[in-house]
Amino acid sequence: MKMTNSSKMPNLTSSSEAQMPSSEQNYEPRVSGAESELKLLELLFQVYLPPVLIILGTVSNCLTIFIMKRKNIRQCSISFYITAYACSSLLMLYLFLGTEWITKIFNQKSLDEKADWLCRVWQFISRVISYSGIWFVVAMMIDRFVVIWHPKQFSSLCTIFMAKFVAIIIFVGLVVISIHAMWTFELMHNSGCYPYHRENDIHSLIWPWVAASFYSYIPLALIFIFNVLIFTGICLKRPFKAHQTREHHSLLFTYTTLGTSMFYFLLVMPATIINVVDMTYPPSWLHDYELMIQLTKARFTAHYMAWLNTTIIFFMCLFFSRTFRLELWDMLCSVCCRHRRRIYELQSGSQSTHLNETDSCNETTPL
Repeated sequence: MKMTNSSKMPNLTSSSEAQMPSSEQNYEPRVSGAESELKLLELLFQVYLPPVLIILGTVSNCLTIFIMKRKNIRQCSISFYITAYACSSLLMLYLFLGTEWITKIFNQKSLDEKADWLCRVWQFISRVISYSGIWFVVAMMIDRFVVIWHPKQFSSLCTIFMAKFVAIIIFVGLVVISIHAMWTFELMHNSGCYPYHRENDIHSLIWPWVAASFYSYIPLALIFIFNVLIFTGICLKRPFKAHQTREHHSLLFTYTTLGTSMFYFLLVMPATIINVVDMTYPPSWLHDYELMIQLTKARFTAHYMAWLNTTIIFFMCLFFSRTFRLELWDMLCSVCCRHRRRIYELQSGSQSTHLNETDSCNETTPL
């Protein structure tokens, strides 16, 4: 999710203008127009969009966590993965997008630019938390793959204990992969927190690709593969037509997992492509002012498209899962009913009348 140098203007030179003096009058208006568009895009994405995403993500993720903790579905392994994904989304919204927005509004240095040790620690923590989300999506996909293709192993593999064990493995793996940020990132003078690339250093050349593979390329490939397998299994086996016992109650979240993974893949892919371009484009591109402006605009757009993933889990559950909708309706009705009983108790103070009101509420409230 975090993109290096995503919010800064590209470091450009004026050599291209010096080489084309004959087209200077036609070139200058286009550049100023591109710059104005970039500033407008920066204002939209960095000032107005973050609070909308934070508020929407807070409400949607908190509702998802509350519903997944209800007794009817909290024993399903898939509910644990969805809860973990919602929690990681909340952490990302507050720790990273929230602090990024505050520093932009108050024109302050970001947290990782205040000290060299903060630069290293913050980059490490941000990677562990940010990329846990995509691996929780992969875990959801594997869980649903087992349910569809290996139903006999469902009771032993798709349990809360196994889900917690997988979550521990995810965080330990991300810590191992991300610990290099503690010594590769440095606080550059008047530049910010960036990795220090030493000349002819194999570690600086190879490790970014290794880390990017575990952060993005491998999980995205797994999401695509398991999407195909789960979709094929749904078409061939049609598991939802079978008799649904309590053991197979979580089958209803298979469509939710499929929809979540597909949207995640589509929203993250542009940022992944931009990151590959940033790591591989030739130095000659730096002299093309207009091209770098367009690349910066694409970087902004892809960066905040990826942030949409922190808000979608509630809507995926609401749209694809009938069980989730019923639990949401039941929770809302119980809250309203409890509020009505509390008001009536304050008005009457009679225990017998309170019991009658409780019965009446239970009879008239649609569940």
